[in-house]
Amino acid sequence: MTAIVDRAPPVADTLLPSEIELDSADADAFSPTEGLAAAACRHVSEWIVVALVVMMGVEMVARTLFGWSIQFSNEVGGYALVAITFLSLASGQLLHAYHRVHFVEARLSPRGRAALRLAFDLASALVAFVLAAEMVRFEWLTWKSGDVAATELLTPLWMPRLILPVGCLVLAWAMLRTLAGDWKRLQAAGRA
Repeated sequence: MTAIVDRAPPVADTLLPSEIELDSADADAFSPTEGLAAAACRHVSEWIVVALVVMMGVEMVARTLFGWSIQFSNEVGGYALVAITFLSLASGQLLHAYHRVHFVEARLSPRGRAALRLAFDLASALVAFVLAAEMVRFEWLTWKSGDVAATELLTPLWMPRLILPVGCLVLAWAMLRTLAGDWKRLQAAGRA
């Protein structure tokens, strides 16, 4: 008697992000690649995750073995979580990490799917640009006010808040690139 074994297809260890992107159900030839700005932000956020894990490990060892705490770990950890969130927005968009409503798209023609995708991404781009403008304004107000955190570090708040407009501006750039791909997709669907 022989057993049937399900085997996953071999995975290449040398896949580039642009190749990984095309494995997504939402990716096609019109989807933009990750790009330099989004990739740089993603790499920075990955290193922040590593630093956060190291900081938490040091905090646990210090509390367990020596009975004292690194007092700034909560503050820096909060800044790190915000940085990870905002710096990963553009990569999430360009690598198709966000959800799409496939049961609606499945009922549409290729041109209808392309038009729906363009309309949704246009609305998303509008939100990204408004958010970027507000974050730039927020950062400017923080810079002018000279606010500092009410903690032992007395961190000037413009420093951690600088990540917010950077992440939103890179997301806005990613949305422009996505819209260009959507437009090409719509034109190609119209010719088909």
